[in-house]
Amino acid sequence: MAAIAGRKAPARKAPTADRTGGLSFTGSMGQAGNSRAFRIEAAFFKAAPEFAAAERKVRVDLIGPGKALVSIDVEPPTGEDPVIGAWLSFLARDMQDNPQRMASLTEAEATALEDLVKGVTVRDDEIIPDDVTF
Repeated sequence: MAAIAGRKAPARKAPTADRTGGLSFTGSMGQAGNSRAFRIEAAFFKAAPEFAAAERKVRVDLIGPGKALVSIDVEPPTGEDPVIGAWLSFLARDMQDNPQRMASLTEAEATALEDLVKGVTVRDDEIIPDDVTF
């Protein structure tokens, strides 16, 4: 929640540390020596202790206006998109934690999807250009 007209955002209940996904944390931006820095509430480091190690390098990928993905891996494996990797990790965790949310496609949905991609050729080695948005 953002502050409005100089008023502080209302206090929130602390997030749980069960790592089931969907956790969010607050923080602030500031100065640290000659660099800009992020300060994140302590609950984040309790929920994600891998980020608490002293002197650990992180990678920040801008994924949209006002959005960033922070990860410990400084160099992603060659050819791997960190945003897709984060999305797939989220999906895998959510499927394990909430199997009741999964459902099979109906016959009508499967037919509609087949009709949608009829005549489309896909190659595994094809590179999607940078100017394509999903």
